[in-house]
Amino acid sequence: MTALAVITRSWPMLGALGAGLVLAALAAGAGGATQVALAGLGIAALGWGVLSLRAGRALAPQSVLGACVGALLAAGGAVAAGATTGIPGGPLAAASVFIATVALSVALDLRRRRDRRTAAADARASAEAHPRLGLIGLAVGAALVSALATPALAATEAGELAVPHGEHGAHDPGHRH
Repeated sequence: MTALAVITRSWPMLGALGAGLVLAALAAGAGGATQVALAGLGIAALGWGVLSLRAGRALAPQSVLGACVGALLAAGGAVAAGATTGIPGGPLAAASVFIATVALSVALDLRRRRDRRTAAADARASAEAHPRLGLIGLAVGAALVSALATPALAATEAGELAVPHGEHGAHDPGHRH
């Protein structure tokens, strides 16, 4: 496994965490079946991201690839049909970028596994040989995810209703700092 592969190994899982957070925030502002679908996808993404990070590899890659493709097709169909009224486009696009990143990474991992049956053993050996590269990759990946997720979260209804930083409790619009 190359140094670049060691550095980027955690990125799909971090992308899943970003997607899960944005989808959960979108669900908080949605209603009906859309809310249930967004919440379900968000919870699934968060769960897979945490479990895969803990395992150090992408878990259930074929199932995840199918779920990602299905989610992207459903989101595209909903947008095309005009069924996303009330759902902000920016956060939905950010979640879609995260999902597409996970799908691409998992598809590449599946191809690599098919081409070399020993890819998992190679990945573990390389990660053990370069532990600092893995940590650097984790930090860079987290920064990239936060750069996309933070403005997406702020653009959701939950983000708009959040208490501003440095303030606790109810916001008094008449109070000036």
